Amino acid sequence: MKEIRAHCRGRLRALGSPHARGEGTPSTAVVCEARSLPFNCPSARLSIQRGSVVIIAMVFILVFATLGVALYSLIASQTRAAETERTDVKSFNVAEAGIDAGMLSLKLDWPSSASEPASVDVDLLRKALRAINPGLWLPTEQGGPTGTPVDAEFLNVFIYDNVDPDTAETTTVANPLAPAWDSNGDGRMFIDSTANVDNDRHRILVLAERQVWNLTFPASLALWASTVDSNGQGFKISIENGEPPVYYDVHDAQHKGVDPRPPTDVLALATPTKFDDVVSEQLRASLEKIAREHGTYFEGTSAGSRASDFLATAAARGKVVYVRSTTAVTISGRTQIGTAQEPVVLVIDTPDGTTNTWDLRGTGDFWGILVTIGHSTLRGTSGIHGALYCSGIVSNKGSGSCGEVAYNQQVINNINRYYVVSVNLVANTWEEYTLPEEE
Repeated sequence: MKEIRAHCRGRLRALGSPHARGEGTPSTAVVCEARSLPFNCPSARLSIQRGSVVIIAMVFILVFATLGVALYSLIASQTRAAETERTDVKSFNVAEAGIDAGMLSLKLDWPSSASEPASVDVDLLRKALRAINPGLWLPTEQGGPTGTPVDAEFLNVFIYDNVDPDTAETTTVANPLAPAWDSNGDGRMFIDSTANVDNDRHRILVLAERQVWNLTFPASLALWASTVDSNGQGFKISIENGEPPVYYDVHDAQHKGVDPRPPTDVLALATPTKFDDVVSEQLRASLEKIAREHGTYFEGTSAGSRASDFLATAAARGKVVYVRSTTAVTISGRTQIGTAQEPVVLVIDTPDGTTNTWDLRGTGDFWGILVTIGHSTLRGTSGIHGALYCSGIVSNKGSGSCGEVAYNQQVINNINRYYVVSVNLVANTWEEYTLPEEE
């Protein structure tokens, strides 16, 4: 340090500094000294280095601040994009659930007349979807997070025919104003589902097509049983609808069973001698499959009572009802089952030798075909409009309102026509739309 001071004083004397001659103030001298120091002076180098550090630090701060802002913007943008994508996926899934509900509705009850249009219980579907998916937010009235929720816009499903509502001609262009039933009879209908989840709207449009199963019951056979046993009144058969000859084939061992009314209308001629010729295993399996597909298959010890409750409802009309049990089954009630236009096929499937009971009373007539695998005992005061096929013994202990069997060819023809076993999508008709937000 002494050498540095000496060097500096020497420089000041050489420059003629007043301070070196004992003149002036030290502060002035220091300023002059500092300004005239050479670059290799340690004090100068220290001052320059300090300035460089500040500049470098500021540059680094600026760079990191810029990177931080950019990273924050990127993360915020990706978060918004991910949230939008999640909401869009949720909206799509809700709309797809509406399509599935429409397919199920058509499968369970294909709308073949204007009096029974196709529909989906969207209120129940909305509640079910939101109950199992709490993250499905309702759209709001104002379109913002603080608006009033609008439940009605969460999901809507419409089913309508593939026709032009103005010309009634078949078309490939969907129009929600078209009839809500299969008015052109081509077995195809549009399903239109729109979902709005947290103000993200999605629409799916498909064309659905029914797949049918044709049944093949004998068109002119009123009754088949291995044996007929009856009370003193006998077993009455009449023709309610259809042209003779109409046949029955039974083995009336006691010679008091079958009593045709009138005798000339029902002819006891040679008809199928085996039950399998009337109701084949293939036909039985088809009936079981149809019932399972439509949720009308009942099994177990309580199958009879559950089937009786279902048969008493309008939902049973036009259905195949299959009842399987290892014990005897009793079908009872006081309500008419089926109609001529919507007849019912009821299959009671029990082990050989099981005695099942058919006990309809009051106005509870049955319209359709009753198939019993096992024995069958008829009680009550109601009749069967259609046909009766039993693999075992038929015992009559009642008195039918129209006789025990009133053969009805219209009923059998309606049954043999078709049953909808499934509903599929027509190829290349799936359309998806992301709809703009409503203002």
